[in-house]
Amino acid sequence: MEQKLFVHESGNPKNPTILFLHGSPLSGRMWQPQLENLDEFHCLAPDLPGHGRSATLPLSMADIVQRLSELIEGTSPNGKTHVVGLSFGGVVAQALMVAAPEQVDHVILSGTAARMSKLLVWMSMLNEPILRMLRPKQLAAVVCWQFGIPAKYRDQLSDDFAAFSAKTLTDVMTTYLDIEIPTKTKSPTLVAVGHKETIYAKSAGRLLTRTIPGAKGVIVPNCGHVWNLEAPVLFTDTVRAWVTDRELPTVFQPLISA
Repeated sequence: MEQKLFVHESGNPKNPTILFLHGSPLSGRMWQPQLENLDEFHCLAPDLPGHGRSATLPLSMADIVQRLSELIEGTSPNGKTHVVGLSFGGVVAQALMVAAPEQVDHVILSGTAARMSKLLVWMSMLNEPILRMLRPKQLAAVVCWQFGIPAKYRDQLSDDFAAFSAKTLTDVMTTYLDIEIPTKTKSPTLVAVGHKETIYAKSAGRLLTRTIPGAKGVIVPNCGHVWNLEAPVLFTDTVRAWVTDRELPTVFQPLISA
């Protein structure tokens, strides 16, 4: 029997669905604060292939999209889902918006990428020796320090790093060569970038905001890449507001000035 995606789940399956797509090399466990505090929704946070408890599944974008489409079809009461994607999860979200637009409702893309050149992909893969050299607990400590992630998540990150392989890193970065921005989407889309994120992340965010029809771009003050863990209450409030068409928290700054 074919192995299925492992999915972290919360809420009532009869409620509107939110699909949370994690960054790499993390897993669906990174969305724990949101799953615990959005109980008026049906929340799904799969471990994507090559990650967490889906680590033995081969990673290709076409396969990921097919698996997610089947997950939405089999779990959402109306066949649609709101989608929240951070980093690599935002890349996956864009692919889903292109391949299955009828299944995608509101979207949040945070700290994610547009198509990258081979040079940028190669430079990103220079992190591979670090993966081989550091033990998972050491790597978790470095990542928590680098991204301002609270220490209480260190053991969780360590588990995720232990399941991650150098091959998965290569497979993930390869998908960045073929990102297709969803230029025909009708889904209301919020593009968010942390104030402390890289120049590339902010540049990609501006490109996505300009290119995705009707997209709104915001800068998250005093936060870095993994701000759903760094500022979980703000992130959760943002998700709740965006998918229900309410006003966003007032702390945000525009990503693209008028």
